[in-house]
Amino acid sequence: MTGNYLLLSGSVLVLLLLPFIPAIAEWLRPTDFAPLPMRRDQPNSLTFFANSFRTRLFEQHGVDLAALKVAPESYEIRTSKALSVGQDVRTLPADRRRALSRALGQANHIVLFRDNAWIAPGSRVRADLYVLNDIEVGEGANLRACLAERNVVVGKNAVVQRWVHGARVRLLGNTRVDGRVTAEYTVMFLPPARFERAGARSVLFGNVAATPAPVELPPPISSRQVLDGDVEIGFDSTLHGDYVVRGDCCVVANVSLTGSIKSHGNLRIGAGSRIGGSLTSRKNLDIGGGSAVLGPLISFEDIVIGPNCRIGRPDAPTTLVCNRLMVSPGSIVHGVITAHEYARVLA
Repeated sequence: MTGNYLLLSGSVLVLLLLPFIPAIAEWLRPTDFAPLPMRRDQPNSLTFFANSFRTRLFEQHGVDLAALKVAPESYEIRTSKALSVGQDVRTLPADRRRALSRALGQANHIVLFRDNAWIAPGSRVRADLYVLNDIEVGEGANLRACLAERNVVVGKNAVVQRWVHGARVRLLGNTRVDGRVTAEYTVMFLPPARFERAGARSVLFGNVAATPAPVELPPPISSRQVLDGDVEIGFDSTLHGDYVVRGDCCVVANVSLTGSIKSHGNLRIGAGSRIGGSLTSRKNLDIGGGSAVLGPLISFEDIVIGPNCRIGRPDAPTTLVCNRLMVSPGSIVHGVITAHEYARVLA
């Protein structure tokens, strides 16, 4: 009888301890030795809204955008309570200007421009806009959402409430994008500016004439070092391999590193450094001026990018993810930027 009780007690004890075995094994022999795996070919497309808007125009309103592009003046568009056709307001007589103004002010409405569009300074546009060619948004205007097939210029002190997309997007000083700004080729912010998400082959911040060349694609990395405590890396001018630092990490200036760094604390990259991998920090990540980083930047808190930095390559777009982002003028990011709280372009 006693043996049966002992067997039952042992079985219960094993069942209670079973869920803790993986945690105990990790504690005894840690396996957190490598930076987070990131695919360099990950598309990271933020154009979902733009593509969905094109689909909405076709499925709900019967607008064949391919046919519209071939014959913009003659293509017939069926207008309705939810869809209006507009043109550059500066070319319209007074009565049609008032009609277009009413359409632009309607919520749950689409205004389609067959050619170029111009939004007057100080206007408040509640409709979603589709522009076949270029759009210029005047100073201090408030825009809800806009898709332009060519160029977008957003004037000073303007606000984009949801999203804006174009082939090329240029945002003048003191603009604010509460959602996302994306482009097929380039997005340019003139400082200061504020946004949450941005994506393009090249996202430019101010004058980028002094930005360094992209980092070359590195060879495969096989070596790895795990360092305990706070660490300073880079007394040799060229370093190879990946680093995992279980504390704060500082990379001295003008260092070339072919691998990646993952820090359990703050991570600071000295000015003029060139990093061929990813940078991951559980706290803050600071990139010194004139640096170039090929791989993703990931921070659980803030990322600060100094002046004249380059992140990614045009042929190898990357990802930047953090809670808050501060970018100095002169920098370029190739790929997608996501700031969970906000991103600021410093003056």
